[in-house]
Amino acid sequence: MSRFRRWNSIVAAALAVSLWVASAGARAQEAPKSPRSRELLLELCSTTRLAGTSGSQVGAAIVAKHLKAAGWSVELDEREVLLSLPRSTRMAVFADGAAREPLVERRASFDPDAIPPNDLPLFNSWTASGTARGKVVYVGYGLREDFERLRAAKVELKGAIALARYGKAYRGVKAQLAEEFGCAGVLLYTPSSEDGAERGPVWPQGPWKPDDDAQRGSILPVSLAPGDPSTPNGASGRPGEACKRLSIAEARERLPKILCLPIGARDGDMMLKQLLAGPEGAQLLPGPVEVELEIDAPLALRRIVNVHARLAGESDELVIAGSHRDAWVRGAHDSGSGCVALLRAAEHLSERVKQGWRPRTTLQLSFWDSEEHGLIGSTEWGEANAALLREKCLAYVNSDASVSGTSFGASGTPGLLGVVRAVSERARTADGSKSLWEDWCSRAKDGQPSLGLPGAGSDDAVFAHHLNVPVLNVGFSGNSGGQYHTAFDDFGVVERFLDPGFVGHEMLGLLLADLLAEMSARPGGGFDVAEAARAMVSHVRNSAELLGAEHADLLAAAFEACANEATRDESRARTRAQRFYALFESPTPLAGRAWFRNSLWAPALENGYGVESFPHARASSDAAARKAHVEFLAQSARSAIERLSGVGSPIGEREAK
Repeated sequence: MSRFRRWNSIVAAALAVSLWVASAGARAQEAPKSPRSRELLLELCSTTRLAGTSGSQVGAAIVAKHLKAAGWSVELDEREVLLSLPRSTRMAVFADGAAREPLVERRASFDPDAIPPNDLPLFNSWTASGTARGKVVYVGYGLREDFERLRAAKVELKGAIALARYGKAYRGVKAQLAEEFGCAGVLLYTPSSEDGAERGPVWPQGPWKPDDDAQRGSILPVSLAPGDPSTPNGASGRPGEACKRLSIAEARERLPKILCLPIGARDGDMMLKQLLAGPEGAQLLPGPVEVELEIDAPLALRRIVNVHARLAGESDELVIAGSHRDAWVRGAHDSGSGCVALLRAAEHLSERVKQGWRPRTTLQLSFWDSEEHGLIGSTEWGEANAALLREKCLAYVNSDASVSGTSFGASGTPGLLGVVRAVSERARTADGSKSLWEDWCSRAKDGQPSLGLPGAGSDDAVFAHHLNVPVLNVGFSGNSGGQYHTAFDDFGVVERFLDPGFVGHEMLGLLLADLLAEMSARPGGGFDVAEAARAMVSHVRNSAELLGAEHADLLAAAFEACANEATRDESRARTRAQRFYALFESPTPLAGRAWFRNSLWAPALENGYGVESFPHARASSDAAARKAHVEFLAQSARSAIERLSGVGSPIGEREAK
């Protein structure tokens, strides 16, 4: 069947399932009234939503339907991107190198074009395809110090199968390091003590992970650059649209060369027992147990769909909120909860419009596709619209896996804590006893919440790191489970364990609506230069050893002066604050990571989820280069002062041109 005909059949199936879901929703209306967010999540989880499959098309249709019903202007942004999906996987465990019959063998197959779509088996996208067999070596968390320790102990890593624990770093970093140290394959697992039976009853009796399930996930090297690996120098095009794209063979050269597979705690524990040595089994040694891996996961161009909704404001400036709607399986928590909360916000804002309200800035809600494969949907859209966003986008609010309880929290870039405080002071906790702000303060260190700095774990990355737009992540937590990227991250685990009664979902929907309205009403989206500059003073002080004491004093003084100038006339500062972070875009690309343009922070190179300040200084071993970079940052802070005082153009005017 041609790709065109196959795509038509996928779309037809998606529409059929959508109609069935709609009729099911109509039938459900006859039942007793349930929270609106419960109805939305139940509908969204009626199918798997893996990017590039028919299930993702169904998810797009569901989201678009509800946005249109709420009165928003809806656009489907289709893009053709490179994806990594499996056809088959096999893992076999052997007692030693001479064994021919495995102790354990796990096989799985998958058809990405199946209608209806299948559940995705245990899989790490962007793994290499092929076959490998080698001795198992336990590498702890798979961090550099783990591999260095093994090398120092003369453990042979070349050709080995590394057994690594999830945690402490992005899974792609573990695969990258295993490949760097010569391993032929890597198996990723989480002990049951962290999210399984040792924590409590496992699914379906409880929220913890059964020992045969595991965390799926991408190993794309997002610390180097997220997005479609076949378009490293620009955006992926719409179907039929020309774009600068590498061939699949060229793209493969930029991807991991190692076989990588997640496994359940049952298999991970079994291998560890085989590796235990010594009189009391106290030492872990490589082998004699061996693992054979066979993975068939071809790279292919597939279609993804971002769903955008707009509510026109008095100006064409933008405040954007987004959540990814793709999932490894059904993803009720990750990120069905974020999608549903954003849909509820759309409905609340539409009610305000009916009462005569209109936002000052234009509001946009974006439901991203293919976040799970490496932030692809948001990155490609952001790159395609970079000029517009650099000029018009005031802030981006992210909602990813955002409800697992009723305890409020937020993170993001410095400068937006004030607007978060204003909104959370107006909202009450679930029991009504205090404001959300008071509740957050009670759980914060020294009673002082802070936003920190953003890493590269979600769709805010393209805004924070590439476009230099301030970002927020908001949500509610409090309950735990082992459902992350598993097959049982489904409606039932949310309803029974993570958010019974859907109280958190309803609270977040209201909070997001109020937050977007507040940011729209405030000049600069509520960005506070004084807050941002003072936060950077703290980061400079904490990096004094890296920067050098004299250079740190110089830079801290520049940021302090910037904060003082902004405080002197707050209303003026806010009207001239747009594009503050754009002033700190270094003219010298970050070595090996030119996509990350903000010189104040970048994702930690060997962590991924975490963040490091002043990455150019960290990447340079040359003292003169570090000094020059600090002087550039100080001059950028002084330029901000000039613009705030009215000597120069409003912040961002030069950059927009």
